[in-house]
Amino acid sequence: MAEDNGEKSEEATDARREEFRKRGNVAHTKELASAVMLLAAAGGVYALGRFFFKEMYEVFQHSFGDDMVKMVREGNFTEAAQYCGMKAMILIAPVLLFAGIIGAASSIVQIGFLQVEDAVSPNFEKVNPVEGFKRVFSMRAVVEALKSILKMGAVAMVLYFLLRSEVTQVPYMLTYSIDQIIAYIGVIVVKLLGGVGAVMLVIAGADYFYQRFDLEKKMMMTKQEVKEEHKQREGDPMIKSRIRRIQREMASKRMMSEIPKADVVITNPTHIAVVLKYTDNLPAPQIVAMGADHVAEKIKEIARENNVPIVENKPLARTIFKTLKIGQVIPRELFVAVAEVLSYVYRLRRKKR
Repeated sequence: MAEDNGEKSEEATDARREEFRKRGNVAHTKELASAVMLLAAAGGVYALGRFFFKEMYEVFQHSFGDDMVKMVREGNFTEAAQYCGMKAMILIAPVLLFAGIIGAASSIVQIGFLQVEDAVSPNFEKVNPVEGFKRVFSMRAVVEALKSILKMGAVAMVLYFLLRSEVTQVPYMLTYSIDQIIAYIGVIVVKLLGGVGAVMLVIAGADYFYQRFDLEKKMMMTKQEVKEEHKQREGDPMIKSRIRRIQREMASKRMMSEIPKADVVITNPTHIAVVLKYTDNLPAPQIVAMGADHVAEKIKEIARENNVPIVENKPLARTIFKTLKIGQVIPRELFVAVAEVLSYVYRLRRKKR
């Protein structure tokens, strides 16, 4: 009934997963990049604290010193703006670069190097107002909205708990030196970045598992789709069956053509027939044909037509048929038994001559 109703009850195959991946449909959460970037920024500020302290100290000293007062009085704002911009770039660039590299690495860890083949092809469904309306009011849109609300609430809560204990410290900052103020601000920045980054990391983990679950649900297949894909990958069973039948017929014809050139046919006597041939360039007699039931009868018929001796030896015929294949030479453990048969055949030939 599941197949008749088109119910998607089967897990996605590897080909189905690769098809989704080529279209860019992979489990991926944007929050992970944000979380890792925040944590990386916190680590960068903490690791480069002395460097930031030195640069910020120079900014404060220059901004509130005699040089800045002189520039303002002279109206030389360009030089002041250039100095502040350069220092801001020196302070922000290392953190942004480090965080950007970590953020890009987080995306690569999730989805690898993804080449979306359908990205350059036009997709008119994206500009279809009906499809757009469906996307706006879809379950995914609801989940994204709830996720955004949860994210903002979690970040606000973290900021509240981290800054609540620091409010009482503000009045005492009036007595701080510039060095102490900068150090204190650095600690607060690291706390805020680390706390928000940790919360975002938890949200990213939950979102990633939801994305995986949602993607697996989308990739589910019906039984008919699995059959069609298997048919495309492996080929039509009827065609494969016909090919195998033709191959068997060709192999059988080649096998039967070797019987007239053989030395002896060893039989069961009614169910099995094994054909042996021995030449000087072979280390031992070779099996050129064998078969059971009607194939065995056909082998014996061709052997009689071409005067190939037929010898009955039940144990030997059964052993060769069960343990060896066409084209193999007789193994050492069967040398004596086969030699006795060939010796008997050669004696018959000499008597006929």
